[in-house]
Amino acid sequence: MVTPLLFAPMLAQAVLPLAPIQSLAENPCAITQVQQTRRSPERKITAWDQATMANIGRTDPYDTPSPFGISPDGKQIAFMVQTANPGVNAMCQQLMVMPLDGSGNPRELTQGGEFIRPLFRLRSFPAVRAGWAQVITPKWSPDGRQIAFLRQVDDDVEVWGVNTSGTAPAYKLTDLPDEVEDFAWADDGKAIVTATRPGIRIETESIEHEARDGFVYDERFVPEFAARPIPRGPFTVHYTRVEIASGLNAAASAGDTAMLDPEERGSGRPTGVRAYAVAATGARAWAAGKDPENVFSPTKLVVDGPTGSKIECRDGLCEGVQHLWWTSNGRGLIALRRSDWTSGTTSLVAWRAGDSRPHELLVTTDALVGCQMSADELICAREGALQPRRLVAIEPVTGAQRVIYDPNPQFGHLQLGAVTRLQFRNAFEVDSFADLVLPPGHKPGEKHPLVVVQYVSQGFLRGGTGDEVPVQVLAAKGFAVLSFQRPQIPAAFLRARSTDEYTRQAFKDWTDRRSVQSSLEKAIALAVATGSVDRSRMGISGFSDGTSTTQWALIHSELFKVAAMGTCCEDMYSYLLQGGVEFEGFMRANGYRLLDEGAPDWWTPLSLIRNVDRIKAPILIQTGDSEYTTGLDTAAVFRRRGKPYELIVLEGEGHFKWQPAHRLAMYERYVEWFEFWLMHRKNCLPEKNAQYERWQAMRGAPAVGDLTCDIASSAP
Repeated sequence: MVTPLLFAPMLAQAVLPLAPIQSLAENPCAITQVQQTRRSPERKITAWDQATMANIGRTDPYDTPSPFGISPDGKQIAFMVQTANPGVNAMCQQLMVMPLDGSGNPRELTQGGEFIRPLFRLRSFPAVRAGWAQVITPKWSPDGRQIAFLRQVDDDVEVWGVNTSGTAPAYKLTDLPDEVEDFAWADDGKAIVTATRPGIRIETESIEHEARDGFVYDERFVPEFAARPIPRGPFTVHYTRVEIASGLNAAASAGDTAMLDPEERGSGRPTGVRAYAVAATGARAWAAGKDPENVFSPTKLVVDGPTGSKIECRDGLCEGVQHLWWTSNGRGLIALRRSDWTSGTTSLVAWRAGDSRPHELLVTTDALVGCQMSADELICAREGALQPRRLVAIEPVTGAQRVIYDPNPQFGHLQLGAVTRLQFRNAFEVDSFADLVLPPGHKPGEKHPLVVVQYVSQGFLRGGTGDEVPVQVLAAKGFAVLSFQRPQIPAAFLRARSTDEYTRQAFKDWTDRRSVQSSLEKAIALAVATGSVDRSRMGISGFSDGTSTTQWALIHSELFKVAAMGTCCEDMYSYLLQGGVEFEGFMRANGYRLLDEGAPDWWTPLSLIRNVDRIKAPILIQTGDSEYTTGLDTAAVFRRRGKPYELIVLEGEGHFKWQPAHRLAMYERYVEWFEFWLMHRKNCLPEKNAQYERWQAMRGAPAVGDLTCDIASSAP
């Protein structure tokens, strides 16, 4: 995933405590049997349906490593299916294999293991635990008889293997002292080559020793996550060759290392390129910036033939290239590009030998993730606004598609709300888009209360960033939903040529926040203009950067009668103090005023604390226990003023929530919150009584006699 630079302050809250999943008394894969019984008859989607969707790869539409592996003979495909089981608060993980031509049903080779949350870099912290899923790519042995994959057991991530015949249990291939972050089969098929970072363990042990004398409070601390330093490295990647027959470990050779190290693997790869591919003929192709001094420069496509002849394409079809593949004969090049960032479209482009310029094969608003070329088909995980992710094959001459596997066939029996894409230009001349989702069975002339969900509207419209607020479940309850795509100010507008310049200029004078608000108001105006939205009953939700968008909207407009957020808040005190010394430096470098003279006035445009008396909308916060402290100053001020405000703390969670039970609870609570305030409707199940007693005691709440029961939610 490429994280927009402007979201860095909120991503500072993404560190998660390293708590393993508890041992389970019940097999989480029992959920798959439940799913098979829920395919008919046709009905509206529920929070349970969405919370228990089967996933291949991550749940978001961002570009990731491929979530599947293709056998050496090109005839079979292997993939990991993950299905959340809220009942036991665990993830069912099934390694499946099936014919690539889609002619047969998938076979389960093995199941089990804990949900793996990968490590990622956050500013100066090189090993932060994420809340999203590790993409588990099954890797076939050279002879096609075994598949290796990552599995976590008792918080230990190792490489495991299973025979493709499925006649024997899975077995452990590595037993290393450090977390395996990547691996590959050795060319001879007799060993596994792993990538680990022992420095993480060594520095953690050093911190443990330091605890005996007390810690110096310095840049290593992030108080909201831990009362001790966080390892900062730098951490060198170690490559190890593990012999399968004996289990012996040794430092990997240069040849083995080249299978994992991008620098070694890319021998002959030009520096600074954004995509690179080598054909069987020796021809090379890459995408590079037209202006190498500008990191935001549009790309050009370069083809270097086996004889050294070089051709450049500076056509618009060669801009925005993210991935490249050669056809099997080496005479055709396929490029996947973001054809239009402002409208959310992706395209596949073909450039064949002898053609003067490429041509488009496919233009779509769908997300294409983890694509691989197999023979002369492009195999992708594909998802659209109304279609959950499936594995598909795309023919690179015509762009025709065939479905290989659909992990969620039950969605064919669920009624989903229709989606209309709205495109517009804001007051800063920035183009953007949003998707308006109307309730199933909407009739012309009907007006619905509206809920805004943020801040990415691509792929399957699931729950916005972080998968927090269920779009289609809200639609099934009678809401119109505006799935809002956050706009990015073009670098040229800010005259920025580096990421640091861009960030500083975007923060200056709240330029970025004002641009986002302008786009949000444009999107709402278009939604209202359809005649389907009741402008007097609108709510807004937000998570991560969307929290700041929600804060700004509540302060600078009177559009919204109610709000809900997945974290809180970007404000003057707790946000800074809980982020730590390193975070303070980051914020100051980008122009933030922090505890300085005049700082409160500087914060006024964004601060809920400074604007508490003008905020009338009830606010619900559902946040993890590792970051709820960042909003305690806001909570205290709102409580003191008697404002309608509820803070829910989810145990064992960080910025991105991952536990299945919490996902379902969040879905239900968000929907019920908006129903209560915008529809005067409640879930009348007895176990919900305490929730509604709290809400009815809030200022401005509907009277008991004005509330109706949501029959669908209240049914046993």
